[in-house]
Amino acid sequence: MQRGSFILGSFGLAGALISGTASAIFVDGHGYYSLRGETRTKPEFQAGSSTFQAVDQFFRLDTELRVNDKSSVFVEFKVFDDEREAFLGDKARPQPCPSGANTPAGTDCQIDHQNSGEPRYQPYQPKVTKLYAKYAMDYCLLTAGRRGRQWGMGMLLDDGTRPFTTDASVFDGVTCDINIQKSQTLGFSVGYDKISETGSSILSTGVDSQSYGATNNGDDLDQFFLTIEYNDHRANAGKGFSKQIGIYFANIVGGDNTRTDLKIADLYLNFQLQDMVIQNEAVFRLGRSADPSWSLLGGARTLDIEDRVVNDLQSIALAGSVEYFLSRSGAYLGPKEYNQGNATSHSIFAGYAYAPGDADGYLGEYPDPAVPNSPRDKKVTAFAFHPNFKPGLLLFNGRKKSDSMRIDGVFDPYRVVNATVFNAGYRYQSVENGNFEAKLVTAKMNESMPTSAQEAGTTGVGSNGDNLGVEVDLSYTRALGKEMEFGFAGAIGLPGNAWETSPDAKVESSYLLQSHVTFNF
Repeated sequence: MQRGSFILGSFGLAGALISGTASAIFVDGHGYYSLRGETRTKPEFQAGSSTFQAVDQFFRLDTELRVNDKSSVFVEFKVFDDEREAFLGDKARPQPCPSGANTPAGTDCQIDHQNSGEPRYQPYQPKVTKLYAKYAMDYCLLTAGRRGRQWGMGMLLDDGTRPFTTDASVFDGVTCDINIQKSQTLGFSVGYDKISETGSSILSTGVDSQSYGATNNGDDLDQFFLTIEYNDHRANAGKGFSKQIGIYFANIVGGDNTRTDLKIADLYLNFQLQDMVIQNEAVFRLGRSADPSWSLLGGARTLDIEDRVVNDLQSIALAGSVEYFLSRSGAYLGPKEYNQGNATSHSIFAGYAYAPGDADGYLGEYPDPAVPNSPRDKKVTAFAFHPNFKPGLLLFNGRKKSDSMRIDGVFDPYRVVNATVFNAGYRYQSVENGNFEAKLVTAKMNESMPTSAQEAGTTGVGSNGDNLGVEVDLSYTRALGKEMEFGFAGAIGLPGNAWETSPDAKVESSYLLQSHVTFNF
């Protein structure tokens, strides 16, 4: 298998590059441990819902093992299985059965409840989430392994390295960052990702239609990508105008199992004027695929392998922001990340996000077993922003218990999909006094429930309108040097008619209070 041989050979090359004789291995690392307490009333604006109250935990350690000036190995460690539900006080260690237990035969009588007098917890299990090697050549910085990818505003790609992020764009493969000159404004990179070596059934029934694995080229998924970026922010710092223009292009191809041919172009623009910063990002998606994952965005799945469903994936999504500085004074002492000095700024900002939807998500895939035809039209127009892209504290930032409200290609309580979002606000930043932000967020659905689905008695978000409501966010953060940051936040959400999931549903305003602390090391 040629593609598999390519990636394995690349890993072998990277291993050979760093396995030579060396007098010492230098170890360095950095990371954070964060706690965030949250109280949220009426999650997802539902009148009968209970108040959510918990303390979230986040941990990340990025370690570098440097062999010499040219080669290093990087390892990222995390400890929580599900970062959306990593709570303080969670996962008690089971206790043995009481000696006087009167439990029916075949029933586990161990006590799973936490011992109130002698609490014991399940131990943390460190896990490696990224592992890759780097080698610097004259004109190429070679990276091989499982590495993260960040691009633009994070609509499509976010490497998940910031505190409180719960997902990450991670790929197995090889990248060459091309270096034309030492200090350059124009950069290029090319790479290859092995997205999948072993596939699985594409049928809606889940029944295997073939054997899968390394001996089957037809179930592979491979990605080839290219980035071109012009960035003169550093070269033109203080000159009144600088720019960053980048394009990320990827082509994902699959064998006969999914027949995938997907092309993605992500254009990012960042212009910095004397008192203004303007950002825009546009993602263009073209192609076709029989991958059943596209049903999560309103596509159809294959019922019979002889009548394979191949979805058209054309879609365009947009996001942008503008920030105008009313005043700036003072300066940083030393590197900005050390938070020393008296720099202060006042600014106003506005932003938008547009993610198309697909109303076919309201329709069942195969509602009549006697008629093997899906009412979905084999066109996936919906686009879902990366889960780390958060326009507000409440909207598109739901807790995991609210995931049951998700509708394919129509609504997701945790990510922007099928929505037009606007925000505007005021921001005060001060090294000495901390940072304060006030923001207004509003959103509406682009596709609401079709009349035919309403007449059929279908219920869910969007069944009574497309207005998702308005929220007001307030936040304050303060950094104590480089090592620690703490903050507080609050939000009030006023629901729109889109949250009325049934004719007799009642919605109520939602209130949120948060506090957090992050220890950087």
